[in-house]
Amino acid sequence: MKQEGNKKFESLYHAHKQKVYRLCKVLIYDQSQVNDLFQEVMINVWKSLSGFKGKSKIDTWIYRVTVNTSITFNQRQKRISQQEEKYIQNLPPADIKTNESLVRLMEAIQHLNSAERAIVGFFLEGFSYKEIAEILGISVNNVGVKLNRIKTKLKNTIKK
Repeated sequence: MKQEGNKKFESLYHAHKQKVYRLCKVLIYDQSQVNDLFQEVMINVWKSLSGFKGKSKIDTWIYRVTVNTSITFNQRQKRISQQEEKYIQNLPPADIKTNESLVRLMEAIQHLNSAERAIVGFFLEGFSYKEIAEILGISVNNVGVKLNRIKTKLKNTIKK
């Protein structure tokens, strides 16, 4: 029985590790801790797998675990004062002009709150509005409204 659960987790891990890792990169405040967050997400998936009841798709459940774990992780990290500010100040300058806009976008994303970063992360990963809505437990229309507001926020942040 335990062996069967381990095989199921291993299969899920290999199927979802890349997307989960990329989402962790978007959802984390301090980029130097992406690997720690990713590991914590995978531990939570493994621990909770036996409790998965199948009321949603398994990947929806995994991404929800990712979002919830990242929120908790970020809250824990916020207790250490000035950590986010140090990260932003220590960002390396862009070496190539084509990467400059990507660097500015990632900097701007770091200024969003965790819920907004989650939505952006899912959007950038190619999730549909419906999938984002299912994962976050909000309506499809709400996803669209939030994305429009986030895009405006990002544009304003990048212009500064």
